[in-house]
Amino acid sequence: MGKSIFQFKSADADSPKPFPQEEDKPLVVLLGWMGSKMVHLNKYGDQWRKRGFNTLSYCSNPSEILMPGAIKKKGTLMLEQISMYVKENPKCNTIIFNAMSNGGGFYYSFMIGEIHDNQKWQHLRPYVRGTVLDSLPAIRPWSVFTAFKMTSPNFLVTCVLFVLIPFVMLLFAGYMKIYVNNLQSAKNQWQHLILYSKSDIIVHSDDIDKIVMVIKDNIINKQQLDTKCWDDSPHVSHLRHHPIEYENRLNNFVESIKRHGFSK
Repeated sequence: MGKSIFQFKSADADSPKPFPQEEDKPLVVLLGWMGSKMVHLNKYGDQWRKRGFNTLSYCSNPSEILMPGAIKKKGTLMLEQISMYVKENPKCNTIIFNAMSNGGGFYYSFMIGEIHDNQKWQHLRPYVRGTVLDSLPAIRPWSVFTAFKMTSPNFLVTCVLFVLIPFVMLLFAGYMKIYVNNLQSAKNQWQHLILYSKSDIIVHSDDIDKIVMVIKDNIINKQQLDTKCWDDSPHVSHLRHHPIEYENRLNNFVESIKRHGFSK
């Protein structure tokens, strides 16, 4: 793959072939939560690699989320590297996005917006077969502050964030609207798996409930939407607290792509 902002890992050697009609390994783009470490994100990557998918993984950090233009700049590099992957693997027909929290969601939103609307990246559109959204979006000011607080290195930075976040949310109000609109866009006619919890202190489950309803209205094939809202698992911790059901949902997601994802 050459030099990449992603960490590339190949599917496990003894993994099954997820899609019989696909000769090259399908790709999962795994976008980590803000402040995530690769050692933690790889636990999610392992889920895909043992199912026969190659992975491109990225961990976002708080500074790039706040820095104007950073997501666009890095997201464009991501698209270049995804495009190179499909060029180097011409018999790959599948890209799946797996976004975690806002840190991954912001990049996912940017990239699918570009894939839909920017002619340079529209060649990637037929490859997109599905999306897994885990613990996102967080759209309320206090939720955003809590997310940054959890990655803050010290009390002083936390105090500064407490003052700045409301102003940042005002400045980014238009961006947040675009973010949510991209997540629930009627253009996203592919498999969706949305995972969240009522106990999440960062993401409010009723906010996600509303987004789920919009996606349900927009998606043509209702079988391409699966959701799970747990009662007790913390933010981005659903796999750790509910490993069996989490894996079953992923299995159903892949099987649904087999049934519905190659009809277009």
